[in-house]
Amino acid sequence: MKSSSPRHTSTRDYNYEIVSVDTDVAYRTWMAKYPSALSSFEQITNFAKGKRIALFLDFDGTLSPIVDNPDFAFMSTNMRATAAKVAKYFPTAIISGRSRDKVYNFVGLADLYYAGSHGMDIMGPIRESFDDPPNCIISTNKQGK
Repeated sequence: MKSSSPRHTSTRDYNYEIVSVDTDVAYRTWMAKYPSALSSFEQITNFAKGKRIALFLDFDGTLSPIVDNPDFAFMSTNMRATAAKVAKYFPTAIISGRSRDKVYNFVGLADLYYAGSHGMDIMGPIRESFDDPPNCIISTNKQGK
């Protein structure tokens, strides 16, 4: 969870000390305001019928675990396969404060959109037809990527 999220604890913490009831109340209050998308999945899919869905993900802490050295934040094989599968159904983007090239090299999936530097540097998959607005700039490297 994000550091801004209340810490979820049981009635005892790891040192077997009694945890404050206020912490539990704060967590339940936070969860009521920001429910899990997984627990509301059916409601979300019903609301989304007939609409175009896109998925935006962060790399650090979402697709990879948070680690002390950012150069060692790697996706699991299972997470990579899941991201590839989702991208077949929905436009899927990874947005990061890291450079776009660094995130692309970590993920390595060509069918995703990548936004580095907090969205200042964006690339997406090459499409057969371009129906982009006239002011959209499309560029590729020497390999057509």
